[in-house]
Amino acid sequence: CLYGGARGGGKTDCGMAWLLRATEHPDARMLVIRRNADDLADWIDRAHKMYPYAKITGKPATIKFPSGATIRCGHLKDESAYTKYQGHEYHRILIEELTQIPSEESYLKLISSCRSTVKGLDPKVFCTANPGGKGHQWVKRRFIQGHKPRVAFKEKGSRYRMYIPATIDNNPTLMENDPDYVNFLDTLPEPLRSAWRHGDWDIFAGQYFTEWNPSKHIVTEDIAT
Repeated sequence: CLYGGARGGGKTDCGMAWLLRATEHPDARMLVIRRNADDLADWIDRAHKMYPYAKITGKPATIKFPSGATIRCGHLKDESAYTKYQGHEYHRILIEELTQIPSEESYLKLISSCRSTVKGLDPKVFCTANPGGKGHQWVKRRFIQGHKPRVAFKEKGSRYRMYIPATIDNNPTLMENDPDYVNFLDTLPEPLRSAWRHGDWDIFAGQYFTEWNPSKHIVTEDIAT
């Protein structure tokens, strides 16, 4: 599942809540991935509030729940970091800022560890992302392009996938507590406004055709003569 698009959609909290659904199972083993150590440290700070009854130790941290379920935290500071998780079994993998992973191959290597030999724990992957980043194109192609949002689909030989778009309008707490952030997003120059405010995957900073709009520039009629 890919959740996200615009800024301020509550992606991090959503991912944390998603992990909680498996913590009642004593054998649950989960993995949280952030791009670098600084991002991971911020996630851990928020985990202390989200998981007040869990014991958080180590660096990178391990989160132990009263049930026995555990979450291991890690980051991908270099290309070889993916090998740290190969051969492991994780029933849930949460990947934050998926578009920061440069290649689909690296992503597939990472999620190859998402499997289960435990009855009642189906393997699942939850990702969050904004448009942009080195992995923008492969993420868009894998989860979004040619598929309807909020509808699960499956390609040959793959697991089911789904893209759930989110904007700041889905986060009433942020809108109420910090209305100036909404104004900030609304006043950004293009293409940042379309990407960060509305989660537009067709327009992002650094794209060659910055004026590209599929509703205007794609012809669906048969024009062959």
